[in-house]
Amino acid sequence: MVTKEKNYDLGKLLSPYVNKWVALSRDRRNVIAEGNELKEVVSKVKSKDVIFFKVFPADSFYMPQNM
Repeated sequence: MVTKEKNYDLGKLLSPYVNKWVALSRDRRNVIAEGNELKEVVSKVKSKDVIFFKVFPADSFYMPQNM
């Protein structure tokens, strides 16, 4: 499968939003909304064509667990 999407370095874009939820544009180039809770960000967003993302500190990692 061939895709024309590029991978962008989100580090610079997301660094001001550490420990917050953000809504990114579909092309992942712009932060549309931010907040401390997901429901707060969802209420700020008018479009359904966004990506919701929790920004973790750069010196940490996330490992989901199956409970």
